[in-house]
Amino acid sequence: MSVSVEELCAVASHILRTTRYMTLGTASTAGVPMVTPLAHAWDDQDAFYWFSGAESVHSLNIERNPVVSIVVFDSHPSDGGGQGLYACGRAEALQGDALAEGCEIYYSRRYPDPAARSQRYRPPAQFRAPAPNRLYRARIESYSVLSPEGHPVHGETVSHRVAIPFRTGLLTGPAEEAAAGP
Repeated sequence: MSVSVEELCAVASHILRTTRYMTLGTASTAGVPMVTPLAHAWDDQDAFYWFSGAESVHSLNIERNPVVSIVVFDSHPSDGGGQGLYACGRAEALQGDALAEGCEIYYSRRYPDPAARSQRYRPPAQFRAPAPNRLYRARIESYSVLSPEGHPVHGETVSHRVAIPFRTGLLTGPAEEAAAGP
């Protein structure tokens, strides 16, 4: 049984819409890795947004080495049934007009209910120095998912990722799905 690219993109879409946290992977200039779970939001231009302390290890890594990896992982299935949306791109701390736009995207995607958004919203000034947090954006260059067909040589005994032509601009349905959960 062959799984179509469209089916794999539908899996990616479902994961992104229903999972509120991502894992961000960064590396220092010396190659020391750091992974961090973060609340996230995404736009229709293949960008992911989050905020973090400017002095966090992963934030300092981005300042020196903007290449990042992201996994949005559906951890609810039983053993062996998990699936994730894997992404690679480049990240930056937002400034100026991009910061104001990023705040609007982040808070409207995370909190589609206006009452909840008004309680949680933090204005751009709270992400500028001397404030301790910054709002970040990663522009995604490639996506992949685990192949449900297994590895081409080793079968189902070895996980195998496949690149997919996924784009967040192709997502359909209400943004409220992305805000399910706490």
